Amino acid sequence: MAHDMSRRRALTLGGALLGAGLAAACGTSNAVRGSAPAGSAPAPGGEITYLAEKLIDGYQQQSTGSWHVAQVWNQIVERLFYYDAAGKFHPHLATGFTQNDERTEFGLTIRQGVTFSNGERLDAEAVAANLNLLGKGDKKRGIPRAAYIPTTFDKAEAVGEYEVRIRLTAPFADFIQKLGAWTTVGILAPATVAGSLADQSDLSKIFGTGPFVVESWSPSREVVLRRRADYAWPRGDTAHRGPAYLERVTVKQVIEPSLRIGSLQAGQVDVIHYVQPTEEPFVTDGLRLIAPAFFGSVWGLQLRLTAPHMDDVRVRRALTHGIDRREILATNYPSGAWTEAKSTFNDVVPGTLDLRERFAYDPDRANSLLDEAGWTGRDRDGYRTKDGARLSFLIYPSVFITTSKADLQLIAQQWRKIGVRLEITGTDFSNYNTVTAHPDVPLYENHWLAGSQTEMWRWWHSSQGNQFMAPGAELDGLLEALAQAKSENDRIGASKAVQEYVIDNAYYIPVHEFRETWGAADRLRDLGVDGLGLISFYDAWLDS
Repeated sequence: MAHDMSRRRALTLGGALLGAGLAAACGTSNAVRGSAPAGSAPAPGGEITYLAEKLIDGYQQQSTGSWHVAQVWNQIVERLFYYDAAGKFHPHLATGFTQNDERTEFGLTIRQGVTFSNGERLDAEAVAANLNLLGKGDKKRGIPRAAYIPTTFDKAEAVGEYEVRIRLTAPFADFIQKLGAWTTVGILAPATVAGSLADQSDLSKIFGTGPFVVESWSPSREVVLRRRADYAWPRGDTAHRGPAYLERVTVKQVIEPSLRIGSLQAGQVDVIHYVQPTEEPFVTDGLRLIAPAFFGSVWGLQLRLTAPHMDDVRVRRALTHGIDRREILATNYPSGAWTEAKSTFNDVVPGTLDLRERFAYDPDRANSLLDEAGWTGRDRDGYRTKDGARLSFLIYPSVFITTSKADLQLIAQQWRKIGVRLEITGTDFSNYNTVTAHPDVPLYENHWLAGSQTEMWRWWHSSQGNQFMAPGAELDGLLEALAQAKSENDRIGASKAVQEYVIDNAYYIPVHEFRETWGAADRLRDLGVDGLGLISFYDAWLDS
């Protein structure tokens, strides 16, 4: 089956892949507030300063997946496919694809006339080399495989100057979507792909096809991006052709939220990432708040069934009913831009159910469930006990977002009312993924994007992310049906079954929908944010 995906006639992948329903809700749920810029014509030139909450010291592509770093990577490295702001799936470095009925073999047609920033040409050989590294990794060089590529990836090979064939060892119907799923599946120059782990971690040696190149960088402190003068192949969702307008973008790490917002309000910088929810009402005159909805999970808690006390569904359900989501939103998100979670996904993802009644705040029900589970004793601090053990759970606040700790502190107060202790323990960016992976750690946050419903398979199947640690054969079977669904309707139906299972069995506790937020000066016009919550400076320009 062939799919023509030319720039001006992009297939939205209806029955073949994801469905036109991907556009639902995104366009109407984006939040932009502040002064409205007056109309004038874009003009080239100028430099801006962008404050990020976190930068890193090594940019090997699989390390760029955090919300902070992905915003930088998105300016210099492009993908075969992308999601526009309305949620539609389009080609970029690829122009079309084919797939067999079994969904084990796929073909790609590669865009012509594209070069990497080191002068190398984009062609089938370059794309095949990228896909083989993404799909397999390289243990000898210490380069990991891409988590978005299914483990059934076999090989990619050039079968023409601009034609690539990909083989999987088992069917995976949603494979093409994974080629645009996130920054970690970008296409790099052959010289970068062939480089050592050290070279691939050195941002100055990262050669992509994007509209900006790296002029200089200081690990974990600053990245200076310079406009690429010969750039001529923008995505179809852009407003102009040719090079970017801005001459230079300086990205600086500023961890403290109050310093970021203060610098923006003082006119010292042009745009900041992660406006704190409590600061959103103050982004007004001369400034704009950009808070788009995008494909993704909601902010919630994944429960590890291997951790102490988590094997009892009554305890898990009690934790679910012990969270007052309205109090969290009213206290921590006063702007009103954030909303309660309805299920595992936000409303942007097609097929998202409204299951709020099944996990609604009900402290009486929570207390009853804990009594039934035998947690009837109380220690001197008022926490429940059984057989000499306190009902207590540990969590590490996410290092990838800035709202985590405040939400968890409020949940700790709410759970204390039902006799449950939540122990909040901090860790740093470098250790977070290691300490949270231990099967005895009972709770792990989820705030990830999801361009397709099959992300639940990637997160939760025992052969994949396995975040529940012991999902069981029934859930694995539901997730396998989701991963293999060939039509939009089948995929949505399978997704609904998974959503109901993880909510009804209290494997997952949804709390609220999640947004990426920026604050920008009005003089900086036409910032773009796509359907994955990635900002673009390509169309941006300064109004003098």
